[in-house]
Order: sequence, then structure tokens, then C-alpha cells
Amino acid sequence: MDHHFGGGGWMMVPTQSSMSQDHSSLQPQYYQQQQQLQLQQLQLQQHQQHQQQQQQQQQQQQQHHQSLASHFHLLHMVENLAEAVESGTRDQHSEALINELTNHFEKCQQLLNSISGTITSKAMTVEGQTRKQDETVQLLNQRKDLITKYRNSVEGLLNSDCSR
Repeated sequence: MDHHFGGGGWMMVPTQSSMSQDHSSLQPQYYQQQQQLQLQQLQLQQHQQHQQQQQQQQQQQQQHHQSLASHFHLLHMVENLAEAVESGTRDQHSEALINELTNHFEKCQQLLNSISGTITSKAMTVEGQTRKQDETVQLLNQRKDLITKYRNSVEGLLNSDCSR
């Protein structure tokens, strides 16, 4: 009976101590990158929540302005007052029209003041949003770089383990 044994190559199996030495030198870098990623994710979430809050506030202001604007139908009151003035008599009806018109003009003034404040804040909001967008782009680029570094370090670990 002929036994043929083929020659084979020997491969070193790394011991637990040699593997733990290599891994321990890379672990601080790995954990640091992982912490940086988590921090950036948290910052991104906070930024998104802040943007959502701003959008909700803007929507509420717009709804408030629309509801105020719907109350002002001044033409009808001005025409009624004009008729009362043309008749030349000042009575309870004309006094009521004057009071109602005065109240409506005050509400109009409130609306205009509110809109004026909103316009000013929107200009600041646009500048703020542009600045925040730039910050978000910067955070995303940093996160992308960290992910690339993390991937490279993991690949380096895997390659160093495979080459042994």
C-alpha cells in the first residue's frame, strides 16, 4: 500500500498574547474615533431638532397673521361711516361705526407690527440658517472623515490579523 503525503506549507497560528498586544495598541484609537462619531451624531441630532423648532415657530406665526388678516374687512365699515357722515347726523350708529373702525385699525396696527417683526426676524433667520447649514456641512464632512479613518483602522486590524 502506497501512501502519498503531499507537502504543505506551515502557517503560524497567532497566540492569544500576541494578538492582544496588537489589538491593545489600536484600541485607544478605535474608541476615540468611536466617541468622536457618537459626539457628532449627537450634535447633528440637536441641530436637526433646533431647525424643526424654528420651522414650527414660523408656521405658528404665519397662521397667526392669516387669522388676524381675516378679521379685517374695513371697506364695508368705511363705506357705512361715509354714508353716516354724508347724512350729517352724529348718532349712536355713527358712534358705534367710529368705535368699531378704531378697534379694527388698532388690530391692523398690531398685525403690521407683528409682520414687521417677522420680516426682521426672517432676515436674521435666513442668515442664521445659512450659517447653520455651513456648520452642518462641516459636521457631515468631519463625520465622513472619521468614518473613513475608522474603516481604515478596522481594515488595518483585519489585514494585520490575516497576514499573521
